[in-house]
Amino acid sequence: MSTYRAPALRLLGRLPTVLWLTVMWAILWGDFSPGTLVAGAMVGAGCYAAAKLPHLPVRLHFRPLRVVRLIVHVAFDLLLSSVHMAYHTVLHPARVRGAIVAVPLRTDSDLLMAMVSAGISLVTGSQTIELDREGGVIYVHGIPIHDESDVPKLRRSVLRTEEMYVRAFGTREDIAHFEAAERELAGAGAAAEEER
Repeated sequence: MSTYRAPALRLLGRLPTVLWLTVMWAILWGDFSPGTLVAGAMVGAGCYAAAKLPHLPVRLHFRPLRVVRLIVHVAFDLLLSSVHMAYHTVLHPARVRGAIVAVPLRTDSDLLMAMVSAGISLVTGSQTIELDREGGVIYVHGIPIHDESDVPKLRRSVLRTEEMYVRAFGTREDIAHFEAAERELAGAGAAAEEER
């Protein structure tokens, strides 16, 4: 009986991907009829089997209240940044300048880094240019950047976004690593302030 459990568990682990492919198929066809869904499931399962994709364990912890808070934060950021960009584009188009800013991340999870990168690019006026996994640095193009005083604001915004994603989806280990890195950066910042 154990020989039949492994394939069943593998299939169960791949089911979300096949379901996602099925939904994408129905969206592309613009039809959610039973026939389209069955055809989409068959095509999705066939593509998944033909590609021989490895099963990657996704280690996330879903915290509903933190996710709601993240959604509200992103929606508010999206609204505020859209108004801000519209204001600068319409009233001061010649003075709109941008900058690429390197922001060291505190998480080491590939999945969380990718989520943060996508979340930053979602907001109007900011775009992820590069994500350096080994260095743990994300490079963000931000608009508008009037002078050097706007750079720390952009960094704080990126770090706040990172914190919200980690606390909404990170495992206990992710959060512990994040908090340790945060304490380390805070200690380094305090030491730099004392030297001044």
